[in-house]
Amino acid sequence: MRTPVLAALFTLGVSTAALADASVAGNWHANLDSGVSIDMQVAPNGAWSSRTLQENTVVREMRGTYRQEHASNGAGTLVFVPKHYSSKSGKVETETDRYDLAEDGKVLKLTSGGDTMVFEKQEHR
Repeated sequence: MRTPVLAALFTLGVSTAALADASVAGNWHANLDSGVSIDMQVAPNGAWSSRTLQENTVVREMRGTYRQEHASNGAGTLVFVPKHYSSKSGKVETETDRYDLAEDGKVLKLTSGGDTMVFEKQEHR
């Protein structure tokens, strides 16, 4: 009886630990091409939200959950799963990004499909 209980607790602990941690948590901002910017809030509990603006007009808002897998110190994979969204165009899908933290956790680089977005941590939001 004790072995199945310990196995279940270990599995729960491993799956929770792989969900998210505080390393990527925070308020992030990226300036992209053509007057597009993204504000993203990432919580250590596995929740996230983002707002995409083009020329200061909101064109997409999303929120959902994410999973984090570490590959090395300050790097790994993030899988963003949207649960709620509003979008003026385009399809909203689960996104898998390679992440790299730089400058003592003040810069977050997300790479997906060969494109990299560079986010800077915002102190206050």
